[in-house]
Order: sequence, then structure tokens, then C-alpha cells
Amino acid sequence: MKTIISYTCIGILLSVLFLSLCVKQVSADETISISATVGSGTSGGSGGGGGGGGGGYNAPTGITFSGKAYPLSSVIVLMNGQEVVRTIAGPDAQFSVTLGTLNPGNYTFSILGEDQNGRRSALFTFPILISQGATTTVSGIFIAPTIDVDKVQVKQGDNLTIFGQTVPGSSVTISVHSNPEYFYQVQSDTRGAYLLALDTSPLAIGNHQTKSKSQISASELSSFGKVISFAVGGVTIPKDGTCRRGDINCDGRVNLVDFSIMAFWYKKVSPPTKVDFNNDSKVSLIDFSILAYYWTG
Repeated sequence: MKTIISYTCIGILLSVLFLSLCVKQVSADETISISATVGSGTSGGSGGGGGGGGGGYNAPTGITFSGKAYPLSSVIVLMNGQEVVRTIAGPDAQFSVTLGTLNPGNYTFSILGEDQNGRRSALFTFPILISQGATTTVSGIFIAPTIDVDKVQVKQGDNLTIFGQTVPGSSVTISVHSNPEYFYQVQSDTRGAYLLALDTSPLAIGNHQTKSKSQISASELSSFGKVISFAVGGVTIPKDGTCRRGDINCDGRVNLVDFSIMAFWYKKVSPPTKVDFNNDSKVSLIDFSILAYYWTG
């Protein structure tokens, strides 16, 4: 029994050493804490009469994740790319979720948050070595904010609204990738919601990207999250779930991509309504003429 426990402890020490090396790969900005503890286990007792009883070490093997997401949001755990469990964060955005009865070995875990409007965060991913008989605890996880914009394209000089959700009362840094890159800071409210009304006057005509990260203190901060694209142009196109006429793939522009999709359905039977602009059950030169009218390039 002593030999079994000794080997288990050595395995746990090696596991913790491996995990401490892996933490550095998560993000240069983030700090998470990883620890492993030995379960109590059970062993067999001596048998009655002339027979003796043998025993085995049956300590639990599992992993617990804890950290911060968004108030009352879903927190989803993936193991080797497959969803295995989800939980709901509290009103303070704190969450904790446990996976038990895992086989020893190397795993890649990913954690993401889904805010109350269905927007998902970037994946928080790291490798873990699970040792037999050890319960591993990963704490200090800080899931990056969700982010979205209210327009596919904004007229230069008009405002673009950038918004999302994170931990309540945190400082949110928003990056707008341009030339140069611009940084803005806003505060999240008691629900974790944040919003920036961005004046697009300094932004050049063309495509741009934005992302955000959140910070509570010098030691509690997330990495930058998902990257969202938008365009600055001569007209404003709201992001309202509908597409302008001619924009078959709903990317905010009418160009060669839409032309190619329409060309595929040219003279074919039963084309989709989104390519049959004049609703005559066929794609003809009339539809191409309509496409040309709304052409943006």
C-alpha cells in the first residue's frame, strides 16, 4: 500500500511540474493556478478465517475548473474538442465545474463563455496531464469578453457601436486595428455589459477589426478575445440580420463572390430565392442586371 501511494505522489509531482510549464503557454497576460491533491482512496482489509484479503488504491481521478465569466452565463468545457460539461456562472460571474472519473493521460481542455445574448467568447485552451488518483484544480481562469458591432459597414464619420459582456465592474480595453491601432477604455456595468460609441472619423476607408480584453486588478485580467470585422465606407449598412439586395452571401458587399454564386445557378432548375431577384423561378440576365445595379465591388 505504501509503495502504491508513493508512486502516485511521484506521478502527481511530475504532473504539477508539467502543468506549471503549460500555464505559460496560455497567455502572456494571464495567470492561472494549478494544483493536484491525492484522494483518500480505499484498501482491502484482512479476510476472516484462513484467507487474507488484498486491496487496491481507488482514489478518484478528476479535474475542477474555476474562474470568472459573465453574470448568469453558460460556461462550456470541451475535452479534446468535444463538449463534456457546462455550468451557469453566478450573478458575480464566478463559476466552478468538475469533471470526475477521468482516465490518466494527456488532455487538451478548452473553456468558453456564452453570454445572455448567445454571443460566445474565444476559447481558453490549455493542455493538462491527469495523474492516477489525483484531483487537479485549475483556478484563476478569466474568460475574455464577448464582443459585437451594430453595423457591417459604417459611413466614415458616423458612430459604430462596439459592445459585449464581461465581469461586472471591470475595465475593458477595446482595440480597433487600423493604421495606427487605436485603444479605448470603458467600464462594464453591474450586469457586466460594456459599450463604446466609436467615432469613425480617424479610420481610413476599408476593412477594420476590433477586439477587447477585461481587467479587474493588476493580477486579474483576461487576454484579448474574439476578433470582429467591420468596414468603413461611404454608406452605413446596419447589422440587423438582413442583407441588402444583391448581397447573396451577406458580407455587406455586392461583388464577385455574389456574382459567382449567381453564375452557379444560371439556367439551373429551382434556384434559391436569394439568387432569383425577380422571382420568376430562374436565374437569367435580368437577375444579373439587378446584381449589377447594386454592385459595390
